Formats: sequence, C-alpha cells, structure tokens
Amino acid sequence: MKIIFYSVNWIEGEKKLFLKTLNIYGNKILSVEEILDLANISNNKYLLEIDLTLIQEQIQKHPYVKIANLSREFPNQININIKERVPLAYLNLEDYLVIDHDGFILPLRNGIIEFNIPTLTGFNSEKSLYPIGFKCISTKALQAVENLNFAKKHFPELLENLSEFTINHDDHFEMILAEKPTKIIFKNHSFEDQIFLLIKFNDLIEKTKSLEDYTYLDLRYKNQIVVKERI
Repeated sequence: MKIIFYSVNWIEGEKKLFLKTLNIYGNKILSVEEILDLANISNNKYLLEIDLTLIQEQIQKHPYVKIANLSREFPNQININIKERVPLAYLNLEDYLVIDHDGFILPLRNGIIEFNIPTLTGFNSEKSLYPIGFKCISTKALQAVENLNFAKKHFPELLENLSEFTINHDDHFEMILAEKPTKIIFKNHSFEDQIFLLIKFNDLIEKTKSLEDYTYLDLRYKNQIVVKERI
C-alpha cells in the first residue's frame, strides 16, 4: 500500500510541473506579445522539458534585445528577464536606422520615428557599414556614439535639447540644438575637454542666458569659446 500511495503522490506532483505562467520583466520597447511570439512557448508543457537555452537564443535574435535571461520558478512558472538595447540616435541614411549606446545598428520599429533622440547626419552612407543587428563598422559613427555617450553622462540637459549631430565639410562635429537651432562646433579631437568647457560656459551664463540665445558656439580654439549672440 505504501508504494502505491507514494506513486500516486509522485504523479500528482508531476502534474503540477506543467507550465501555467510566463513572467516577463525589463521590457520597455518590445511589447509582451512580441516577446511571447519570440519565445514561442505553449502552456501545459512539462516545465523540465522546456529548453530555456533555445528560447533564450530565439529571443536574443531580435535586434532590440541585448540579453535575455530565463529561469524556472517551480512549480509552474518561467521568468523571462529582458535587457533591451537603448536607442541613442537615428542614422539619416538612404533608409533611417537606429544606433544604440554600444554602437549596434537597429531597424526602425514599424517604419516610424518613435524615440526622442537626435539624428546623426553627414556620415558615410555605404550600407555595408551599418549591418542590422550587429555593431556599426563606420569609424566616424562609432566616434559619434562615444561622444554622445560622454555628453549624455556629463551634460545630460544638452542631449535632451539636441536635434542633430553631424560632420561638417571640415570633418568637425557639430551639434544643432532643437529649440532655436543653435549650432555648436567642435574640433575633431579632445571632445571631452570641449564638453567640460561648454559646461563651464553654460554655468557662467545660466542666470541671464541659455545656449539657445546664441546663433553658434565655436569650441575649436584652445580654452576659449567664440560665440555669436542671437539678434
């Protein structure tokens, strides 16, 4: 009788190990429905037979997914933790693309402009330099990503008002602010020093003016800023 009793309990316990719930965390860009489609897991499947590694690989094929971590939560749940790629800027090429903080190339979602991020213009338009789902190959575009990341970290309000980041005909970077549009010209090296100089200038004028009160600010001269006030 004991053997039969324990066998019945074991069978009842096994029944409880069938998937009932998928918990999805960390997604802000991708919808729950998109992640479920990528995971392609059916309910009432035996929890221990579900290949979490295979599902992880399927989810990570999506260009907006940086990392997907999956785990079982007994008796009947699977947790999916998503870390998405963070869009940094649009690339104004023949077809608009998105580039993330790590320099990876992403497609437009649903063919529309949806993120409040600046646009990179003036870069080499050769398509092979921007493989979707992989890291950008354009050296200049990657330098722009590095510069934008630095500016975002140390002068975040500048990035919030940035419309365009471009390369001019002299191969210098330029920022175009959104509101008026003020042009900020950088020399093509020592970007970090120029950002700190711009921060000091902004602190100096903040009680009476803003950067948008100037037509342009030229940082190409050592330890000084040449400006033209907006009339």
